[in-house]
Amino acid sequence: MNADPVDDISGQRRRITFLAVLTLLLASLAALLTGLFGAATWGVSMMAFSGAVESGANRDLMRVVLYFLLAGPFVAGAGLLIGWIVFWTRRPGAGVAWVFLPSLIWVGLLTGYMWAISAFCAGEFTCGV
Repeated sequence: MNADPVDDISGQRRRITFLAVLTLLLASLAALLTGLFGAATWGVSMMAFSGAVESGANRDLMRVVLYFLLAGPFVAGAGLLIGWIVFWTRRPGAGVAWVFLPSLIWVGLLTGYMWAISAFCAGEFTCGV
């Protein structure tokens, strides 16, 4: 067994290539843009939450939805931090995945939620709850 788990089978240390660094920078840019998009939607989310609660929606359920809508910048920031740490511990592929995937999952879930309320709830934020 190798003394260092980051060594590959041939005994050479893994190298961080220019392509890996470029990929990490592009993934970081995408995560930053996702975080900025999430921060830009905070005002709309707060207004939709307050309007839904005033119209009689379940306050606890709407609070969960609001926290999900506000989570974008935090998800992107956590992914960036973890991804860069993993990248520099000689796991470049995993680092890029950690930077890119959390933001992508949040955007996918947000898009699915928006599609569901527009398709099944006629655009009503609370969907009759």
